[in-house]
Amino acid sequence: MAAAAGAVLALALAGCGGESHGGGEPHGGDAARSGTEAATKRADARTDARTVLMAAARKTAEQASYKTVQTGGGGSDRSEMFFQQQPYASAIKSWGEKSEDNPSGFNHIIATGDGIYMKSDHVPGKSWYRMDQKTAGSPGSARAAGFVNEIAGSLASTGSTSWVGEEQVGGRPADHYRGTVVFDELAHYTGPAIKDEVRDYYVQLAKRRGETSADLDMWVGKDDLVLKSQQVTTGSKGRSEVVEEYSDFGAVPAITAPPADTVATWDEFVAGKAKP
Repeated sequence: MAAAAGAVLALALAGCGGESHGGGEPHGGDAARSGTEAATKRADARTDARTVLMAAARKTAEQASYKTVQTGGGGSDRSEMFFQQQPYASAIKSWGEKSEDNPSGFNHIIATGDGIYMKSDHVPGKSWYRMDQKTAGSPGSARAAGFVNEIAGSLASTGSTSWVGEEQVGGRPADHYRGTVVFDELAHYTGPAIKDEVRDYYVQLAKRRGETSADLDMWVGKDDLVLKSQQVTTGSKGRSEVVEEYSDFGAVPAITAPPADTVATWDEFVAGKAKP
């Protein structure tokens, strides 16, 4: 940033041909100095981790839709998640462990306001089955929006968080922030950085995994949209690393329920599973 500012000043001086005005300041010097000062202020503002992260969480959450690609377990698991605000809907495609019930390890879930739709081949003539919200839980449990609010809020509420530098994410310039969150401390935080329900969910999730702290990183674009996050924790179940990359803001195709004639009821799915 300093080199760029110096280049601007040098060009301004070269362009004036050494002509002086008044007190001898080269022509254009005031404009160059003003531009340098403005650039410095913009750079300084990006190092204010708390302010940038709070703004980023807010702006990202306001987006009509976006895509999240999540990898975890050392990269062996991958999910592509699509989130839509109005009407609420989400879609998750994931590739994980293979099992007798799921030889491919592939799962596809669509959540809408009226239910959760699961891809399945256990019901002849149908390719999906449906669970209502009481059975499946709230739409938010699908986590298709990723961990934007949890990680941004936790970093903004933690004194250890700092600006690391400017890096590229998906070909876009981004500011990188890093901090270590201690979950017992986060549990007692009360302030504007993170909502109580978001804080409680994140802390409870960590405690279930036997985790006491997390090393968190977040990359925020110059437009204040979150581009990437990473969380690394160690607990009773070993080391866990989850990386999420965010894209397609406002550009996710409309998410809708599968055609009705392809969807089995929960009872039909259970009966199909019971057949030898």
